[in-house]
Amino acid sequence: MRPRAVVAAFKQQAIHFISDPQWIIPSILSPLLFTAVMLMLYRDLTGPVVLQAVLGGGVLGMWANTLFSSSYSISFDRYNGTLEPLLLSPSEITDIVAGRALWNALIGLSNALLVFLVSELVFHTEVSLLDPVMFFLTLVLTLVSLAVIGILLSTAFVLSRMGSVVASMAEYPIYVLSGALVPITILPSGLQYISYALPPTWGVDAVKLAAVEGYQSMMGADMLVDIAMVILLTVLYFLIARFLLKRIERRILETGSSTVY
Repeated sequence: MRPRAVVAAFKQQAIHFISDPQWIIPSILSPLLFTAVMLMLYRDLTGPVVLQAVLGGGVLGMWANTLFSSSYSISFDRYNGTLEPLLLSPSEITDIVAGRALWNALIGLSNALLVFLVSELVFHTEVSLLDPVMFFLTLVLTLVSLAVIGILLSTAFVLSRMGSVVASMAEYPIYVLSGALVPITILPSGLQYISYALPPTWGVDAVKLAAVEGYQSMMGADMLVDIAMVILLTVLYFLIARFLLKRIERRILETGSSTVY
């Protein structure tokens, strides 16, 4: 990877985010509204249930921002006619997507913290965290894992004009399978195995361990196991995404077409 290309893509994405107000809706307003609805539905409950609602809103904000900003940025390159110049530049497309994902990860983290802040100040949830330091650390790891999945999905946008269909289909399933919306223990056993293969699942589990006293981790895993798994799977997903992007980039340069279908 080329650090200068990553930094340049990070700055470019920051400028686009600030200059284009439409990202405020999926990045900030949507998770806040979701959290507000969940808290109004469970207004008479306290403890883990309320924390699940707040955590769900935070993860929704991180995932929506990563998905729509990181993946869809390739579509905007295609619409603006800048995708082909990017593919012909000396920098790998992976560097560009990774730089954009870093900015979106920063916004996603800020959004998650904003959800917790609004929940506390407006709805007076009085959620107490068991280990605030580990909670923040595991939240960051979860965010990075979501960003890597966004990079992986961006391959569909490079390969096809119909990449938005793939991303839209993946948005809610990832949200459910990660355990952010409901505990994965209530999912069918077949879906639980899919959940175990997703890095955010282990990240969300670690977040709950750091936040809720007496929380029973999935598969009896402890904090270190969750952290190790989310790091391992995140690295694996990134290597897969990088491999696919390089193969697609090489194919485009060989065929002269940036669209298969």
